[in-house]
Amino acid sequence: MGNLFFTILGAIIAWIPGIFLWVRHRFTSTKAPSITFRIRAPHRPGSGAVFQCKILIDVKNELPGQPVRLAGAYFVFNKNGPLRPDPNWLCEPKTGRYHLYFFTPPTKMHDWPDVYLRDGDTTNTWIGIDPKHVDEHIRDAVTAKSIGHVYFRMTQWTDSGVSKTRWVRVKV
Repeated sequence: MGNLFFTILGAIIAWIPGIFLWVRHRFTSTKAPSITFRIRAPHRPGSGAVFQCKILIDVKNELPGQPVRLAGAYFVFNKNGPLRPDPNWLCEPKTGRYHLYFFTPPTKMHDWPDVYLRDGDTTNTWIGIDPKHVDEHIRDAVTAKSIGHVYFRMTQWTDSGVSKTRWVRVKV
C-alpha cells in the first residue's frame, strides 16, 4: 500500500511542470498595449553564419514616459504551421521552446536574455527558419501570422515606482 501511494505521488509530481506550462501557454495575457512588433523580411546572412535564414522582429516601447523590461523570451512554432525551425537552433526537449535573445549594441550580437527599454527605445530578436524554405513562402507565413508565438515577461514601472510583471504572448 505504501509503495502504491509513493508511485501515485511521484506521477502527480512529475506532471506538475507540464500542467504549469500548459496553463501558462493557454492563459497568458496578450496585452502589451504600447509595445509594438514589426516583422522584417527574411534575412539570409553570408555563408559563414551559423543560422542561414532568420526572421527579425523589431520590438519598440511606445508607452509614454514608462520604461519596460522584457525577459524570459522564447518562441514556439505552430504545431501544423508552414515553417520549420533551423535544424541548428536548439530547442528545449518536450516543450518545443526556442529561447530568444535581444540585440546587444556593444557586441552587435543577439545575446542579452533581457532588455530594458525606455519610451521610444527599440530592440530586436530573431527566429531561426529552416533555410530550405524559399523567401516567398516565408513572407506568406509572416503575412498570415501562422508561424507561432513569442512569449516573454514584461515588467512596467508606475510613476510611484511600483512594478507590475505579466506574461505576454504575441502571435507571429
